[in-house]
Parts: sequence; C-alpha cells; structure tokens
Amino acid sequence: MFAALLIATLVAPSDIVPTTATMEELQADFETAVACRQIDGRKVWKGELAYYIQSYVYEGAAVASEDAADAVLPEDNTEETVREFEEACAIAGSAGSHAQK
Repeated sequence: MFAALLIATLVAPSDIVPTTATMEELQADFETAVACRQIDGRKVWKGELAYYIQSYVYEGAAVASEDAADAVLPEDNTEETVREFEEACAIAGSAGSHAQK
C-alpha cells in the first residue's frame, strides 16, 4: 500500500501552481493593484494575486506610517471575508493603480 502511494506521488503532475506567493510577487502585485472602496475606514486595493488592506505601523503610541498594507489571500480567508473584499472592489476597474489614487 505504501509503495502504491509513493508511486502515485512520483507520477503525479509536477506543474501544479503553488497557492502561496512570494514576498516579491506580492510586492509587485501591490504596486499595480487597483484602489477599491474602503473597509472600516481602511484603504483597500485589488491585485491579480491578492486583495490588500491598509495597515498602520506604530512607533510607541503614535502611527509612524499609513503607507503599509497587508495582503489578503483568498485561499487563506473565510468565504465571508473574501465576499467583503469582492464587494468593496466590485466597482474597481480600469481606474488605475493605487499609486494614482
């Protein structure tokens, strides 16, 4: 039985696309992402690989930067969360990248 499983693993297609993106791929995707409607007062963008939501970087008690974002990968989130981002981005289209917004 173990041998059959091992053989099946060896002959399985190796061109399966991984579901996780690298940091470099996400950064490039974010740079060309399209601005969407805000969620809970936070900016949202839609890329080809993920959605992105504004995050805040703190130094002590003060916000040091508002120019940071967290990737929201559909496969890592609940259906409800993904639906919220889809709705926020439903009107996003050819409006341009977030750098222009």
